[in-house]
Amino acid sequence: MKTVKTHLILSCFFIFSVLSCNQKKEQKIEQTVNVQAEIVLDLLALQEKNKLGKDTVVTVINDPVYHKTKKYHAVNALFLLKNEIDLSKVDIKNTLIIFECIDGYKPEMPLELFLETNPFLAFKDVDAPKGSNWEKIVKNGNEMDADPFYLVYTSAPTDDQEYKWPYNVIKFRLESKNKNIEVLQPKDDEKAMKGFALYQKQCITCHAINGIGGEMGPELNYPKSVTEYWKERDLVDYIVNPASFRHKVKMPTLGITKQESQEIVDYLKYMSEHKKTNSN
Repeated sequence: MKTVKTHLILSCFFIFSVLSCNQKKEQKIEQTVNVQAEIVLDLLALQEKNKLGKDTVVTVINDPVYHKTKKYHAVNALFLLKNEIDLSKVDIKNTLIIFECIDGYKPEMPLELFLETNPFLAFKDVDAPKGSNWEKIVKNGNEMDADPFYLVYTSAPTDDQEYKWPYNVIKFRLESKNKNIEVLQPKDDEKAMKGFALYQKQCITCHAINGIGGEMGPELNYPKSVTEYWKERDLVDYIVNPASFRHKVKMPTLGITKQESQEIVDYLKYMSEHKKTNSN
């Protein structure tokens, strides 16, 4: 009888220990996700406190924005990131780094890829005219400069879309890869899934759905879906070639086919039935 009782006590203790351990693990994971969602680096605030790091001059061959070799005064973006964030507490493989720009543009790339490159945060153009920090950027007939920061690389391929070269950058944000997928991914709809994949690749940096995504272009779903006030055929054609509809349009030609554009519109139609406000 004593032996049976002892076994029961030991079994209960073992089960309690396992449950307690699992609970602690779940709490730890939850905390990690919350912390990652909160990680934002305000670059202007860091600059004001002289916390950007050591200045250097870098050369970029065939700069993708200026389309020529350029030199910049810059700081090492990896040093900055590692100096401000304890990356040992970040799930690097499942985290995105998002670059927030003044105009609402929000390109993103895998944090793991970013850490493997040699990125620099440029704050002044060596070739800038006297009295200015930047040589003018000419895009679609408009002139602008890269102020306050332009993210550049000395070793990344300039024609690879995985590497982001945003200018007018003001913040770095670290976010879970799953955050947008959980909210924006279609549920059990294979047709809409194709459009979702294209939206993630081509549209989310400029356009939000339900408040998630870039703010350079208009919100596409809330309170009214773009599919509710555009004719479907026109919307498909517009996505393929925006300049054929509007003079000096900000939206670039994405290089997608009409079929791919239709798939994006199919996804937007799906999301028109799944409206929800989300703060980003």
